Amino acid sequence: MKKLVLAMTAAGLCSAFAPAQASELDDLKANMQKMMERIAQLEAQAKEAPRAAPATGKAPVISNSSLGANANVTVYGKIDLFTEYNSGGGQGDRLSLESGGLNGTRLGVKGGADITEGVRGVFQLESGIFLNKGTLAQGGRLLGRQAYAGIEGKYGRLTAGRQYSPVYNAIINYDAYEQGYGSPTTDGNVSTGATRFDNSLVYATPKFKGLSANLMLALGGETGKSSDAIALAVNYEHGPFDMSVAYQDDDHASSTTTHTENAFIGVGYQIMKTKLLAGYGHAVTTPDAGLKTTRHEWMVGSRTAVTGTGKLLLSYGEGKTENSTPDNKGSVATIGWIESIGAQSAIYGVFSAHKNNAGSALVPMGTSSAGNYTVNPGDSAYGLALGYQYWF
Repeated sequence: MKKLVLAMTAAGLCSAFAPAQASELDDLKANMQKMMERIAQLEAQAKEAPRAAPATGKAPVISNSSLGANANVTVYGKIDLFTEYNSGGGQGDRLSLESGGLNGTRLGVKGGADITEGVRGVFQLESGIFLNKGTLAQGGRLLGRQAYAGIEGKYGRLTAGRQYSPVYNAIINYDAYEQGYGSPTTDGNVSTGATRFDNSLVYATPKFKGLSANLMLALGGETGKSSDAIALAVNYEHGPFDMSVAYQDDDHASSTTTHTENAFIGVGYQIMKTKLLAGYGHAVTTPDAGLKTTRHEWMVGSRTAVTGTGKLLLSYGEGKTENSTPDNKGSVATIGWIESIGAQSAIYGVFSAHKNNAGSALVPMGTSSAGNYTVNPGDSAYGLALGYQYWF
């Protein structure tokens, strides 16, 4: 279209200058030819230039065809800072700024690419951070939260590396606070076993008629020793109802002097805007030296979307060690509110109250705090956390 307009313009100019000298007309024609060639060059460049991606507010994604078909790499993170006030213990009160109240502060990168039709290579690398101190969490590991690679397709997903235990994932799914501040699974009333395992293989099945399963084998890698760990979680979902049954046997290298077994069953039910949750756990610990201990643990809770931006969390949990002297029993009741203040940020407030028998000294703490309150056995412990989250 542009070329047609230019041609008509040139014809008009030539007609207008018909009485002019032939040399002037030749010069004009030459200039018009140069203009048309330049416009054609600019149009070709415009077709080759990549279009700018629209702003979405989502995590940045890097894509390059040289990485493989449908390749992508996403950089993401979450910041969680909170102020905590504790009281009730005989050692005095505590005021602190902590990192990781409801969720651990982290920075990660994940992605993948198609290997062949229906099969995709995947990976995830994630660091835990104590933001209040600027140090690495998980004992100072660079990639302490997750570090794995694997493949996925229609037959499921198989990954290898440092990964979450299927039992841990099953348990926190029925914890109203998902192991956040004041949760029964954070303070130790309800045992989760080891959160993550090194040298682990995890297979996740496809979902079939609401059923799915996750199986883990963690290899100890020690010469002359059996220090492996196995875990299995079977999950079922149907309408508003869901359920998980999980078991873990841990004789892993991270527990070289202790053998632990964790069994758990959890149920959930969605009623309008409220998710009701309940779980029961059984934990057996057998040290190489000393007495075997058995714990019976349970928790109930709820998550309710009270407003379009606000959510109410309620939780209660108990844990007791069999035949313990003095009596090792604890309980915790927690109430909290989370308020979204933007597409990528929220504020929260949580109050938690612990009651300890003579052999228990459990206290409220965050999911990944750098420090926590300490009390004498038998003391009560109260905690108030006010926090802020931002994620990208």
